[in-house]
Amino acid sequence: MNTKAHLDLAAVARCRALARSGAARSIRIAAGVSLAEVARQLQVSPSTIHRWETGLRSPRAAAAERYGRLLRQLIEAR
Repeated sequence: MNTKAHLDLAAVARCRALARSGAARSIRIAAGVSLAEVARQLQVSPSTIHRWETGLRSPRAAAAERYGRLLRQLIEAR
């Protein structure tokens, strides 16, 4: 079965918008979580997270879905 078929495309779009706008970075900072911690959770490099948060790159669909779940957890933990 194709894993792309299981992606929540609306969640991917929301996450990409949060990253592009800088809101994802604000959420991360407000939660007191470092780039390295997020990168470790998502199994990417800290520079990748930085590029997402500054709008230089957009996370691929599966990564965006994972990143969005993590951001929701950080918001809910506050």
